[in-house]
Amino acid sequence: MKDLVVLVADGTMQKVVEEILLRVPRSSGTSDFTFDVIPNIGHDSGCYNDSHELLRSFSTQYRFAMVIFDFEGSGVEIKSINEIENDVERLLDNHGWQNRNSVAVINPELENWIWQDSPHIEEAFGWENNTPLYQWCRTEGLIAHGDSKPIRPKETMQRVLKFTRTPFSSAIHKKIAKVVSYKRCTDRAFLKILNQLKNWFPRHS
Repeated sequence: MKDLVVLVADGTMQKVVEEILLRVPRSSGTSDFTFDVIPNIGHDSGCYNDSHELLRSFSTQYRFAMVIFDFEGSGVEIKSINEIENDVERLLDNHGWQNRNSVAVINPELENWIWQDSPHIEEAFGWENNTPLYQWCRTEGLIAHGDSKPIRPKETMQRVLKFTRTPFSSAIHKKIAKVVSYKRCTDRAFLKILNQLKNWFPRHS
């Protein structure tokens, strides 16, 4: 039996989550664990509506299940993030995953994880301007002064890539997830995932 199956909204999120999970034992002090990350062809709304059905058959093959998707595109944006997560966790509880599942909804979307004032970000975005990227974003009104992330992370990333004439691709997300430190990450969903992994896979003394 493997340790963890993770259902995510798409292939881009799959690549990011895979890179993060590979780093977690070393960076966050968990024990080693085995995992598989599966993209949902129904994307974010599919994760909300169908995760319990899609993961039901895996309940005897894995110890734990996790579902990760974006708030925007979930189709239930009228609800709070807590309500959305609780809805899916309750369905998983009732379909073979009782006390063995966790759901994390990213607000507003995956790109919120990759924004950091770091030279690794500038390199991944092809940023060669004399003005630092974050300074340029603030001048353009894309990141508010005092904020650490854009209000619209995906659109800001697309704007920067258009400026640098770099194609938007999941390879950029994967590269960033592979090298950028997440020690200072304050994203709620990201921290929920890390805390859950520490709980499920504590380092043995």
